[in-house]
Amino acid sequence: MRFTAVVCGALALAGTVAHADGGTASDLCQSALRKAALPEAVALCSRAVDANPADARALTHRGGAFLALAQFERAYEDLARSAALDDGNPLTFYNLGVYFDKTKNPEKAVEAYSTAIRLSPGNPVGYYNRAKAYERLCRSGEALRDYQKIREIAPGMASARAIPTSVEACSSN
Repeated sequence: MRFTAVVCGALALAGTVAHADGGTASDLCQSALRKAALPEAVALCSRAVDANPADARALTHRGGAFLALAQFERAYEDLARSAALDDGNPLTFYNLGVYFDKTKNPEKAVEAYSTAIRLSPGNPVGYYNRAKAYERLCRSGEALRDYQKIREIAPGMASARAIPTSVEACSSN
């Protein structure tokens, strides 16, 4: 289940964000999501959101669970609401990028991944996904720059994922 692995792997972004609230329900929600216990994550995150409708962290995690469950409209509702509440969480924008990728909107995916990268410039996963979105848009030069950045900041990931050193020219037709 590659998609769940991508969402769970992206949770590494969450570790770089300090949250003053430290909400217990949000923590339990995040823990369930990390274990790929998706229905449990949705239930725990929903409890956190019910208790505090402005809990952007819980909305981001529930949105990630909805993405993994392919419930894209529900994912977008939570992620957009979370972004409006807290525009400084890179995981929110990473998940929005995944949403836009899955709903075939690479232009918006690039925007969302770019925001995630701006907020967490040392995380190679955002660069990787943005490079893939650039490839879908036939923007090879930008894709190659992102792949090069991955080789610079995460050489281990670059070798593990066989990061391309060239991208085939494509036609937007």
